[in-house]
Amino acid sequence: MKKLNNTTTIFLSILLILAGIGFVYLIYEIWTIFGFWRLTLTGVIEILASIIFLQFLGSAKSESNGVLIYNPKEWPKLLGIAVFVGVAYYLYDYIEKKDNLSDLEYYYGLSYLIILSLVPTLIFLYKLIRDSRDYVKINNGVLSYKDNRVKEEFNLSDIESCESKNNGVLLNLKDKTTHLIPLKQMNFNFKDRLNLISELDDIIKQMKK
Repeated sequence: MKKLNNTTTIFLSILLILAGIGFVYLIYEIWTIFGFWRLTLTGVIEILASIIFLQFLGSAKSESNGVLIYNPKEWPKLLGIAVFVGVAYYLYDYIEKKDNLSDLEYYYGLSYLIILSLVPTLIFLYKLIRDSRDYVKINNGVLSYKDNRVKEEFNLSDIESCESKNNGVLLNLKDKTTHLIPLKQMNFNFKDRLNLISELDDIIKQMKK
């Protein structure tokens, strides 16, 4: 058994080393194909788009007849996706027109764009559409939310406190139990989460007075 464990450890170590070498080679090839500064510039553009469009714009709070609803808007995230698609197309157009690019390098660059740009963008777009109807609502002393097919509700009088945790809001109930509202998978961005948690915390504190 000890010999088998040693063999397994050696095998996994070899795989890890090979994976590390492959990753370094991947980075080298990508830089060779696209160029260091081109990748750096497009990377900075995508990071800025992610921060601006995906994390800070689109906070949607509505209030009518005492009913408060948080249902994040989709258009800023769609703008972010448009930026990602634009960057991917720019890089694709570059390898299409680049001279002296071998077939292997071309398909290598194309695979990079598919795996690290196209696939993540399609997954994000799918989740955006899937979660577009998710919300958190406060109405007549009741906190409720919808996460796809999951619906839950709590009396605000039963909530002792709330806090930010795991990209969601953790409800600490008076019966010593807790419940996590998974805001991140409900299309809530960073600003949405901050606003909701702050407002919910204020409401709970007001009810204790």
